[in-house]
Amino acid sequence: MKTLIVENFKKIFFVFLFFFLLSTGFSQNVPQYELLTELEQKADFITLDKLGNLYLCDGSILYKYSQTGNLLFTYSAFSKGKISGFDVSNPLKIVVFSKDFMQIAFLDQKLTPLQTISSLSDLNLYAPACVCSSYDNGFWIYDEILNQLFRIDANRRMSNKSQILGQIWDKKGLPVGIKETESGFLIVNDAANGLLIFDRFATYLKTIPVFANRLFFSGDMVLYTEENTFKAFNISNLYENTYPLPQSDALQVCIENKKLFLLTKDNKVQIYSIIP
Repeated sequence: MKTLIVENFKKIFFVFLFFFLLSTGFSQNVPQYELLTELEQKADFITLDKLGNLYLCDGSILYKYSQTGNLLFTYSAFSKGKISGFDVSNPLKIVVFSKDFMQIAFLDQKLTPLQTISSLSDLNLYAPACVCSSYDNGFWIYDEILNQLFRIDANRRMSNKSQILGQIWDKKGLPVGIKETESGFLIVNDAANGLLIFDRFATYLKTIPVFANRLFFSGDMVLYTEENTFKAFNISNLYENTYPLPQSDALQVCIENKKLFLLTKDNKVQIYSIIP
């Protein structure tokens, strides 16, 4: 009976994997790439929203581009320091975080400010280091002094918090980013320990040995580069696959609608068509 359950699970997963790869332009053959364009604007980090729009950040300015590489909108707030992180999970309410000034800005689809939380200390937080969006217009904060995750709801009240992360990790941690997935996982990207996986109530589930500063999430899949390849890792069942890249100097990769978006080590952003 146990063997039958395992086999059925494998079948379900591979059906899921097939459709995931099909939607991104991959098949069982090794994919080929055709360079469509290279953007003039350089970046430190790139990502895509669920509508396929491309976002670039160079540390002080956030840029929004179409899938074809046309600049749509920009956002900058130099008085609030550098942009430490941003989350486009909800493209109608984008979260932009400034660690220098402990401030969060919420932007609409045109990168126009909707609201600003000018003092996170009002939430009894001491050293916010990472921020991400959460369901129902909430957001998560990792505080590096308290060493915990805190969820703030739409009414600016603390609704959930994790245990102290030092009770979980094997090595002294260094979280560099957090992300809540569509399926409800809360992920801490820890440079020393890997990916710490929590549920949406901040209950710790497991640690995955994935070490990469720049990640891209698509459903339960996390994409990251390693040497001249990129890896697609499924958080739910720990399955991983490896694919070639069009060039070896990649820092980050994002995929949507049969297109591959690449950030190179010299901070160039390239858009490729994926040819199965």
